Amino acid sequence: MKKLLILLLLCCTALTACGNDETTESEQPADNTAAEQAQQAEQSAPAQQEAPAATTSNNKSPYDFADGVLTKGHTNSSEIVIADDITKIDGFAFKDCTELKKIVIPNSVTSIGDYAFSGCKSLETVQIGTGVTSLGKNAFNGCSAIRSITLPASVTVLQDNTFSGCSSLAACGLPANLTEIGNYVFKDCSALKKLVIPASVTKLGNDPFEGCTGLKSIECTKGSPAEDKALYNADTIVVAK
Repeated sequence: MKKLLILLLLCCTALTACGNDETTESEQPADNTAAEQAQQAEQSAPAQQEAPAATTSNNKSPYDFADGVLTKGHTNSSEIVIADDITKIDGFAFKDCTELKKIVIPNSVTSIGDYAFSGCKSLETVQIGTGVTSLGKNAFNGCSAIRSITLPASVTVLQDNTFSGCSSLAACGLPANLTEIGNYVFKDCSALKKLVIPASVTKLGNDPFEGCTGLKSIECTKGSPAEDKALYNADTIVVAK
């Protein structure tokens, strides 16, 4: 009888072990299937795009600049107010910008390069800040629409052909500290009628008033270089003080 009970217990134990193995084997594929589905879902999920790096665009600015230097003006701008972080206007910066009508130069600008506004045929209004000390050669050459301009006291030299070809220029205010007027500075300024040259001017270049057919009065110091140059123009009356 005892042998029979032991035999029955052994059989039950064996059957239980077999059942556990089957259960484990049947669960394994389920685990594999779940892992595969998770992997597929991860692969099918859209990849997150990295945010683009922040950039600075000057597309809205009417000019190009770098390190405080205005390097190039845009040709489609009619009126430009230069920001006060600009200290220099490069040579040729606005050359032949024929649509430009008005330019405002802040006090922060100290230098205007050669040919900076040459050929700006529509330019009528020029406001120059008090910081400008240097006007390059031909800076406003051929700006035939400018009617008047006043130079700040900081300008001491007018280089060659500064206003040459400004045929509509009727008035030009020269600074009291001006010492030199270069060659052909007012060449062909046919609308210019009167010019006051300060006593500080000690040097004048070749024919600064050539082609100034409307110039009738030059106010200058008697015996100064300005008086000598004015006498070469038969249509000019020198008023010496």
